[in-house]
Amino acid sequence: MDPLIIEPGKGIGTIELGMSRQEVEACIQEYTAKYRKPSYSKNYFEHVFMVKYDEDERVHFIEIPSSLKDFFTCSFRGMDVFNTKAEELVAKVDEISPYDRDDWEVGYMYMFPALGLSFWRPNIFKEEFLQEEWFLEMHPDIQEDEKKHLYFESVSIRK
Repeated sequence: MDPLIIEPGKGIGTIELGMSRQEVEACIQEYTAKYRKPSYSKNYFEHVFMVKYDEDERVHFIEIPSSLKDFFTCSFRGMDVFNTKAEELVAKVDEISPYDRDDWEVGYMYMFPALGLSFWRPNIFKEEFLQEEWFLEMHPDIQEDEKKHLYFESVSIRK
């Protein structure tokens, strides 16, 4: 599986902060040509790379979802951000630069302001929940869905 490197202050993969719309479109066309699967929409990569532009029409925000792990190993400083448990990933990145402990979304979102890096998941789920009665009483399919929340669903960088 090819790497997709997350570099705060620079970019994610070939899409970089400061790029124009045309440059981003060219990157997305390259991803589509190389990685698109027949069962995916032809616009798949246009929708999975969430890119926001500033008033000068230059990239100032890039976000990717965990679904890209079907194509890439998405990594930050050698850590696979979508296959490393959220609590472990936060602890490791926190050693590099502290996350904003005052953010009201802590648990769901971890923002590392000095890096311009954020991780997000829709629900908080912890390893110890796996042994709790309320979890064990769930249908196995629902348990599997809940376990997904041990991991982050998106990562973003910003200027």
